[in-house]
Amino acid sequence: MEKKKKPRSLKEALEGKLSKKEREKLITSFDSIGDIAVIQIHEDLQKKAKLIGDALLSTNKQFKTVCMVSGEHKGKYRVQPVKVIAGKKTLKASYRESGCLFSVYLGKVFFSPRLSTERMRISQLIKENEIIGAFFAGVGPFPIVFTRLSQMKKAYAVELNPEAYKGLLHNIGLNKCQNKVEPILGDVKKVVPKMLLEKCDRVVMPLPKGGENFLKEAMMALKSEGGIVHFYRFVEREKGVGQPLKEIKEAAKELGMKTRVLRKKKVRSFSASKEQVVIDFWGKKI
Repeated sequence: MEKKKKPRSLKEALEGKLSKKEREKLITSFDSIGDIAVIQIHEDLQKKAKLIGDALLSTNKQFKTVCMVSGEHKGKYRVQPVKVIAGKKTLKASYRESGCLFSVYLGKVFFSPRLSTERMRISQLIKENEIIGAFFAGVGPFPIVFTRLSQMKKAYAVELNPEAYKGLLHNIGLNKCQNKVEPILGDVKKVVPKMLLEKCDRVVMPLPKGGENFLKEAMMALKSEGGIVHFYRFVEREKGVGQPLKEIKEAAKELGMKTRVLRKKKVRSFSASKEQVVIDFWGKKI
């Protein structure tokens, strides 16, 4: 008797289990966060969520749990709700990146494995003894990876969400970088004027939405001799980076600063019409 072949992909695993119309709506990409997979499921396929989750588990033995995204990023902490659809009923993931280990509680904190390339890229730009402002630090992937891959002197990791801050403290201890990453619980708008004015050589601001509202604070945190900001923003694909460039210019004008764009690049697709871009720019008081 011929041994049944193991399906090699999600599409293959669902062969004969979804109609042609349903297969056309199947989203096969997913995020891998340790042993948890997070997948988007089209609204017309929600009733088949468990079937899709079980199929994903059957093709990827590394996963013990499959979650589906159950809503948009919401609230002041920009958290995206998820729910378990297959496997072990847990939302706590252990995630490894660049030799660092992170504990992540999905659904309670914002976390994106898709920015791992950016974390590595910026690590390679950081010069010896730089002081970093890691805004919207979450559970600490940017500052902790910087500790591992660069020769920075220190990072101020600012986070507003108490749950994410708790995870940040835990991950700083887990990666033994207490001497290099200083966690700060609070709002960037309040923390910068009180604690970080002109202290940073470089500021990273990977907020999933609304980063443009904190551009002035990022610039205010730069040292008087100048520094670099890594500004992330979602834009309409057709419009490109015109709007974020305008926002940088306006913030600089208000603060009496001059800026120079060093790099502008697409980071990732977000939807059919939107994408995330990053703009690296240098800024200095006039």
